[in-house]
Amino acid sequence: MQLSIIEEIELLERLKGQDAGAFSEVYKMYVRKIYAYTLGILKSPALAEDVTQDTFVKLWEQSASIHTDRSVQAFLYAIARNQSLNMIRRAARETWISDDISAYIHHNGESGLQYTERKQTNEFILMAIDQLPPKRRQIYELCRNSGYSYKQVAEQLGIKESTVNSQMVKAVKSIREYMIRNGALSLIFLLYRP
Repeated sequence: MQLSIIEEIELLERLKGQDAGAFSEVYKMYVRKIYAYTLGILKSPALAEDVTQDTFVKLWEQSASIHTDRSVQAFLYAIARNQSLNMIRRAARETWISDDISAYIHHNGESGLQYTERKQTNEFILMAIDQLPPKRRQIYELCRNSGYSYKQVAEQLGIKESTVNSQMVKAVKSIREYMIRNGALSLIFLLYRP
């Protein structure tokens, strides 16, 4: 269903006033388009579904600051693109120190030197984690070691999901910087070469 400019402005005004009915209309009109768009970027139905939902959550959270002179579709696509890129960045950050990689190497036969280097790298990672501020370390450990989603951690700690995301980004950055400062990052590249 294509809206006229006047209808879209009226819908955006209602949405800006946090009218749940207006939000529902926008959701019904655009959810499939946003899903298809994010699926094209992420290539994963599960991730595309998550990002689509996050896009509409973000729309609702930002509805009070919507500019009624802009297209709601363009606004949604911009949010979806940013959320998709955040998802890709988050995945890239979190997998470089993944225990799965190290387990794969271990189970597929590694030399004594490779074992020692892997063990040293893991020790550096643990030392880097110990250097994190207490709250950041707690968030990092809940996400990485306990397997909680960002949403679960946010609910458990009574904070926003965006705060969890921000703290995870900072934690991974701190760990990477610690590894670089201590010359341990090169071990990771030696160990985990394809």
